[in-house]
Amino acid sequence: MPFQAQKPVRPDRSLDLAAALFSVLGAEIPHRMELEGEAAEMFSSLGSRSKALQKILELSAVSDSPQALYLSAKACAWLGSGYRGQTVEFAARYLQGPGWDALPSGLTEQNGLRFDKSAAVRADLLRDMAQAELILGNVRDAHSHYMAACRLEPHNAMNYVKAAEAVEKRSGREEALRFLREQRKSPWFTPVKYRDAAGRIATNDLFRELLNANIRKLEQKTDASQEDTFKL
Repeated sequence: MPFQAQKPVRPDRSLDLAAALFSVLGAEIPHRMELEGEAAEMFSSLGSRSKALQKILELSAVSDSPQALYLSAKACAWLGSGYRGQTVEFAARYLQGPGWDALPSGLTEQNGLRFDKSAAVRADLLRDMAQAELILGNVRDAHSHYMAACRLEPHNAMNYVKAAEAVEKRSGREEALRFLREQRKSPWFTPVKYRDAAGRIATNDLFRELLNANIRKLEQKTDASQEDTFKL
């Protein structure tokens, strides 16, 4: 019987399977629901989260499409150590292009805040990129990309908190505190009142609470450092 070469997996199906596998891991990733069973079996056979993420990278390597670049960037970000350079590379390539059209887009409102879902997706990838850069020691680039996330998603206090980490590494704790305190002037610092799904008036003060909590955290570190200095 003549040898029959195995039929290669189509690039689009390979990417769809990678997306479904990522979903099995708990990621909020657009995917074909009919592939969830196959992806779950694949995860079971791989035996670990890290091997599944590496498989996602392998499946995504068939293409340089926006979908492939996004899946690769997120997989590397989830893998962390040993993949941070690739996180930066894939995220940068993705952000330079048109974007994966299956990802969330358009205006939406959540807890009284109106924002662009596509901007939130890009800000999330910028945070992944900046976090990798910060760990790699590329503090200037990390700060630049965290600030880009701030501009895309100004209502998200976490962007400023993460940017402050880069400021602290670059210029010291006092400068990071000054940066965070400056954000109290932001219009997003004022709590937003809105009606919830039940029609009740609710208050969204997450920006204020998160910002103040991290200011207090840095202040406590500063106080502790000063106490240690006095003891000497």
